[in-house]
Amino acid sequence: MCNSPGDFYSLPIYVAPISSHFLFENQPTSLEFSGTISSPFSRNSFCLPFLMATRTRFHSGESTSPFTNQNLLKHPEKEVCSFDDADIAARRASGAFPDGAVIFPFDRTLRSDVSSKEWICFLAYPFSLGLRYPFPEFMMQFFSTTGLSFAQTMPMVWRMLIILNQIKTFHVPDLCIVDIPIAYHLRSHGNSRFLLFSTSSNPLILKVTRNEDGWQRKFFFVIRDSIAEGDSLPMKWLTTGRV
Repeated sequence: MCNSPGDFYSLPIYVAPISSHFLFENQPTSLEFSGTISSPFSRNSFCLPFLMATRTRFHSGESTSPFTNQNLLKHPEKEVCSFDDADIAARRASGAFPDGAVIFPFDRTLRSDVSSKEWICFLAYPFSLGLRYPFPEFMMQFFSTTGLSFAQTMPMVWRMLIILNQIKTFHVPDLCIVDIPIAYHLRSHGNSRFLLFSTSSNPLILKVTRNEDGWQRKFFFVIRDSIAEGDSLPMKWLTTGRV
């Protein structure tokens, strides 16, 4: 049964300390976020059963393949996808996507840097933080503003975006994406993947710089027209940062 537009998802909050250099109205010296936030992601527009693409449709080796390799990975042989059909089934069952989303079956010949007009590459990592798609509006604005693809966005950026979204939700409602360059610059970190680098020796958000083992190999593809805003998401990786 489809939820009504008033229904909300409960989203676990990533816990990280906030620097005292981030000025709140009450001027706390330190702050940790924990608990949940509510995000108004209605399933009202997605009442179809959750579908999965068949193996006979659009295999990467066929001439009809909708995937084009951008050849941006320095060592593509080390980035073979490890997110298999069992992982895809678990992601589908978790409710990470609305009903009706179509996920491409596991194909170890595909790499995360392929471009496609029909399919979008998602990393498994942001969903491990408790996110669901559509991502919060603030986060979606970040990607539409920068032109970054989800698959080229490194783990620390996802963690920072979650924290910034919480700050906007609970403390600074006027916080906008255009404010980010005041504190952070978007830079490539090899293989056309991007990080946010602090413009100061005293970063606003602490302890988000650690990497995650194997995150590059955990990805999957969802057909664009089966999810909200799919047609407007980037079709290929960005090679020059715009923030």
